[in-house]
Amino acid sequence: MKTNAKHRKPVAEASGEIPNDVSKLPAWQRARSPLDPLTVKLPARRVTINLDQDILAIFKAEALRGGPPYQVAINQALRAYLHDRETLEQDRAVRLVLQALDDRNVVRKLRRVR
Repeated sequence: MKTNAKHRKPVAEASGEIPNDVSKLPAWQRARSPLDPLTVKLPARRVTINLDQDILAIFKAEALRGGPPYQVAINQALRAYLHDRETLEQDRAVRLVLQALDDRNVVRKLRRVR
């Protein structure tokens, strides 16, 4: 491993050798802070969407009453819908498993698998 004479820090060679201690490389920086993936705001993407006028009017009226901007409110509504749909699908799967466990034939087959 070579060292940079000016900074006395190891420099990766052209061979692609990775040093054991990368913290001594010139481009290395400590992480600022760990990020919580549940609170990190994802970057938004601009899209064009056609909405019914009455739906848009409801969201805009809510924004005028002190709610979040209507675009944010629409995004929150879509996110809540997707979350609720996922929860319903999970609940349906649980019900199917519980119904299967009530079926004597299924229980008998499960006991044979052991």
